[in-house]
Amino acid sequence: MMAWLLGTGIAAAGAEDSYATTKKLPPLHHVTGVVLPEEMKTPKRLPLREDRELRCPTCHGVEDIDRVPFRLIDRSLPDFLRGGPYDELDAFCYQCHEENRFKRPNVHIMLDKSGKLQEEHCTYCHEEVHRERDRPLRAPDYKLRLPPENLCYGCHLKTPHFNALEHQESKPDARMKLHMKDSKERYGIILPLSREGKVMCPTCHAPHQPGVIDALNPAAGRVDDADLETGVSYREHPWDAVVREDKKARLETLSEQSGRRFELGYRRIDKEVLLRLPAKNGELCLACHQFDE
Repeated sequence: MMAWLLGTGIAAAGAEDSYATTKKLPPLHHVTGVVLPEEMKTPKRLPLREDRELRCPTCHGVEDIDRVPFRLIDRSLPDFLRGGPYDELDAFCYQCHEENRFKRPNVHIMLDKSGKLQEEHCTYCHEEVHRERDRPLRAPDYKLRLPPENLCYGCHLKTPHFNALEHQESKPDARMKLHMKDSKERYGIILPLSREGKVMCPTCHAPHQPGVIDALNPAAGRVDDADLETGVSYREHPWDAVVREDKKARLETLSEQSGRRFELGYRRIDKEVLLRLPAKNGELCLACHQFDE
């Protein structure tokens, strides 16, 4: 994902929140007032000033946008970003910026093509690189930049899949903890909980690419059947028709109430990666849950 530059500055006292009266820009905003170098090519539909300075109307087609308070701007207008709407914000950014130079790296790809550790990817999450990757570490030795329950949110949403938020709010009871302990011993894995004893992303997900940590290390995880560049993939399944019919009436009601169109189908996981145990066969779920007959 394109790395946006944040606008900075202090708003004038009592002024409206438009660019004409303040240098403070909204979050996730490109800096303005910069002069672009001659070698940087920009499309004709993104007009610069004669001195090649980038201003609000360079990117936005809304009339007098540099004089309109931010809170009054309709971002749903097709020309809010010139040439829009865009399905992905990156597509707009890459009209000027070279994708290969500004694309956010997949930091989970920690080994290069020769199998050498890309240490710069380690330090996105860790303050220092751990040299003894075959030795289990205690939690304080991880030297994480943030508590593990918050670290993933620097790149990922709290709701990347169904029940993600519900899991993160849950705290295993004594019975479940005993079952988790048994699973860890049986599979030779870890199922870490947060400092408050709650489920977190790393409880189920192993953030390290297979091969980074010794396979016998409980922190390594066990799932390695997908390309990290591609990530999780799915395949069509006959239950799709059943799910669509079951949800049809409820989705139509929701669409009428919201003015938006919703679709919900069903597909089976085909390939998965970066998990403590396989999820597509239920093994990961059963490491914590017991479904009594």
